[in-house]
Amino acid sequence: MKNFLSIIFFLIPFFHLSQESLEPLRTNYQLLEDSFKKRMSSINNNDFIYLTDTLNLPVIDDFSTNKFKYYNRDTSLSTVSDSSWYQLYFLDGTILNPLTSYMSSPTYRIEYDSVTLNGLDTILMLSYEQDPDTFLINNLSFYPITQDTIVLWPNITIVDSLWTSSSPDISYADLSPDFEQDSITLYFAAPLPEDFNKVWLDNHVFLNNNFSLNPWTFGVATFDGLNSSGMPYDWTVGSTDWADELTSKPIFMSQNTISDSIYLSFFFQSGGNGETPEGDDSLSLEFYIPSIDSWVYAWSTNGFLSDDWYYQHILLDSMIFFQDGFKFRFRSYGSLTGSLDHWNLDYVYLNENRSQNDTLMHDWAFTNVPISIINNYSSVPWKHFNLTNEDLVKNNLIIPSYNSSNNPKLLQPCSMDLFYKNNLISNHPYSASVLNIPPLSYFDMLYDYGNNLNFNIAVNDTFPEFDFRFYLATNTTPERLSDNDTVYHTQSFQNYYSYDDGSAEAAYGLVGNGAELAYRFIILEGVGTDTLKSVKIHFSPSVYDASNDPFFIQVWADSMGNPGNLIYSSDNLDFPELYYPEYNSGLNGFYEYELPLLIPVSDTFYIGWKQSSSTRLNIGFDKNVNRKSEIFYNLGSGFQNTIFDGSLMMRPVFVSPMDNVVNATVLNYNFEDFELFPNPANQIVNLSSNKINDMIVYDLNGRIIFEKHFNLDKSFQVNNWKNGIYILHFKMINNETQIKKLIIQHH
Repeated sequence: MKNFLSIIFFLIPFFHLSQESLEPLRTNYQLLEDSFKKRMSSINNNDFIYLTDTLNLPVIDDFSTNKFKYYNRDTSLSTVSDSSWYQLYFLDGTILNPLTSYMSSPTYRIEYDSVTLNGLDTILMLSYEQDPDTFLINNLSFYPITQDTIVLWPNITIVDSLWTSSSPDISYADLSPDFEQDSITLYFAAPLPEDFNKVWLDNHVFLNNNFSLNPWTFGVATFDGLNSSGMPYDWTVGSTDWADELTSKPIFMSQNTISDSIYLSFFFQSGGNGETPEGDDSLSLEFYIPSIDSWVYAWSTNGFLSDDWYYQHILLDSMIFFQDGFKFRFRSYGSLTGSLDHWNLDYVYLNENRSQNDTLMHDWAFTNVPISIINNYSSVPWKHFNLTNEDLVKNNLIIPSYNSSNNPKLLQPCSMDLFYKNNLISNHPYSASVLNIPPLSYFDMLYDYGNNLNFNIAVNDTFPEFDFRFYLATNTTPERLSDNDTVYHTQSFQNYYSYDDGSAEAAYGLVGNGAELAYRFIILEGVGTDTLKSVKIHFSPSVYDASNDPFFIQVWADSMGNPGNLIYSSDNLDFPELYYPEYNSGLNGFYEYELPLLIPVSDTFYIGWKQSSSTRLNIGFDKNVNRKSEIFYNLGSGFQNTIFDGSLMMRPVFVSPMDNVVNATVLNYNFEDFELFPNPANQIVNLSSNKINDMIVYDLNGRIIFEKHFNLDKSFQVNNWKNGIYILHFKMINNETQIKKLIIQHH
């Protein structure tokens, strides 16, 4: 939570500190997107009372499927009924006028009369308390609604001068009544048929395949500092308290006794792919006792550093647990300010007739889901896929599995199915070289389908998607779960290249004004040149909000495996284009940054940015796909590879038939490369080209220290520059921008 892994570079002779770092996330875009969809599907904002069913033993969930109760707010469903209540009633049950209001203390009628007193005409004031009334009042602030009786006075003051014909002269209502007529309509939602296979009442935790390491089955429930909408529980820096909860439905337990030997077991992991909880953070388990309407402590652990899975096995050893309506819940304590202090939970199992030695799941399950069916990328543009002469589609796919039984599992016929637009296109049986899956061990399921996948059926589609279904089968018993025997993968072909799996487990950032980030991509063989129209980036809020820190988008050519000449930079002297981090926006959390020009690229190219401030921009970082060799950064002394394992959530987007770019300007880049000499220099620097218009010189803090317009001269003086490294921006006569590095070294 507080200790971020980072690497620091010292640029000699400057005392200038720059760094690259990985940081925890501040929000979860997948939950934000789900929350947005739920809000959009809501018909109104009326209050719902959700009824739930009660579970019978056994209760089991390995989080490979969604067993969280869904709270639908659609009032048109046949399972939804409504009732209305008012706040104030007469004692006979008649509803008061909705426009009336009352006071809890006496109100008065004031009368003025003119009398002769001691020979003088005198005004006499008489005050009378108005008659109160007794009402029935409903408390609408919570459910069940309670009713009581209350004495109230009319919310009106009457002023009457008795010598006038009008009566009363003035009456006015108090502007701050104690009681007004109010109403509420509650909608009672009965369980839907699909609710009966659900286990959990709340959905604060994050159901995912990304944050666990070496799981026994795919899917875990991850506890962190984000609510069910993907936002921090508290934005205040340093806030800690109880965060995520996971609560079971009520369970029928009255028919059981201690002699039934009921155990609750589960596996947990501290940190995983997320952030490791610290010693003052914790994960706990509590039991709900209906007779005292209270939660009681059952188990807890403090944070620690480990990638292992740990098992807990808890006996229900008191009769107070054996009541209908018994529930259990897990809670995490830690930071409330983001995706921090992670705990992964798996294989929750409550059942009778168990023993202290019953610590195995006796389950053979997939442990992960496929990321891509193609080589090198998670997705490529569909038009590139159809043009390439590469053998891009993998001939086989390995999906890891785990046998959590102490006995071998006998492999039965299983296969991979390919679907297009929900139609089964082909079936590929699994050919097993090993029939017995060893006990308590991982086993790679090798689906070898050769070159028999038919994608040509979608050749006329624009952005096709193919759905794959993989399943395993065994006739060896017992198998406690079947949900984890099938996994799915959707192979999408859009208009971009991507390495990442669409999920961020951390945020990557650079510190340093002028720092550059470059991400390498290689266009498929046979495609030739194509045109970039935009860049998709998923920015992840972390400790820093960089939404007001502009950056420049840049595209580089390749130079012997490193970013070389700039093909394009939005840092243009005449027409600069500034971009800003957009958080949790766009399809799948990616925001599409449109380029002002269409940029031709071929072979190997790099996309990225140059920072205009030292603030970390925090791009989403996928820890499950390691493409560190494609990530380069430049803090002023040249490009070098990142030290972090993972991939950036940044994607180059190409023009496609779906675009309206007929009249867009295409960048013409024929590099007029040139050299600076001598370099290092101490007096005069010469240029090998006469096609340069202007030069701007920056120091490593991003400050402009020198500018020059070139005519016939092809050199400039540096004798009064300080020792160090400088970044030179040149604008060529064809409006091309080139960047060079110059070292000044006075003896």
